Amino acid sequence: MWMLFAFIAAFSWATADLFSKQLMNLEGKNEYITLFARFVFSIPPLALACFLTKPHTVNFRFWLVNLVVIPGDVIASTLYIKALNISPISIVVPLMSFAPVFMLLSSPIFLHEFPSFLGILGVITVTIGAYTLNINLRRESWLQPIKAIFFEKGPLYTIIAAAIFSIDTAFGKKAIIYSDVFFFSFAYSLMMSIVYFPIVIHKSRDSLRDLFLNWRFFAVGFLFASGVLSFLIAIKLANIAYVSAFGKISMVIAVLYGKLFFKEEAFKERLLGVFIMMIGIFLIFYQHILH
Repeated sequence: MWMLFAFIAAFSWATADLFSKQLMNLEGKNEYITLFARFVFSIPPLALACFLTKPHTVNFRFWLVNLVVIPGDVIASTLYIKALNISPISIVVPLMSFAPVFMLLSSPIFLHEFPSFLGILGVITVTIGAYTLNINLRRESWLQPIKAIFFEKGPLYTIIAAAIFSIDTAFGKKAIIYSDVFFFSFAYSLMMSIVYFPIVIHKSRDSLRDLFLNWRFFAVGFLFASGVLSFLIAIKLANIAYVSAFGKISMVIAVLYGKLFFKEEAFKERLLGVFIMMIGIFLIFYQHILH
């Protein structure tokens, strides 16, 4: 069952990225306002879901955990945006695919969840596939994004962001334990909106008036809400590293969107990464059946 929710999350986030890319590339919207739209417009559907599933039991530990999750996600999101601004996407995106590997470490440390050997192999295989998926092997060497970590700020920011997200995902699962999926998803989007609002005011004040005039902003928020809720349900049911790796299907969907909507090149070359990812996903699925 967790795989279904992981797939829904992957599809939702990949489609949200499609609309985000259209907003930034085709309509010239600021990346900060686009990111803010994810949080602020996800509040209504998540608030409705939270209301329909009440009552909710929340203890003091929930708020303590969020003292880690919210600042961590704000820092990681900001680092990732900066990385996209100053470095080629062909370097940034492959490095972000290392998040599931980091979760292989954060899961046992913070949650005492120990993946099986087959699960570890599946996660690593998916990561290799996701990494391969986002580099052009005709123009770049296999190690170019990794080498760039030591020479450029953008790749360094990306790998730090991936590590922070892996820790925050573990603490996010703790937040679910101390409350529930519906309350945490609503509280998360609300708190992220509040914290990010001053950043948006500083970085893109002129774009705020356009926020309620473009239907794509609403679509981004609704899809982000669907992704958050589905992802949280999935990590409640399974190891966070498995869910994160399975969620990299979003990269495959993004490649298809790139071909269909943006006429991006190197589609055939990326099929190798898709094939490797499918092997990794099969390994994760197979270990799930065994257990």
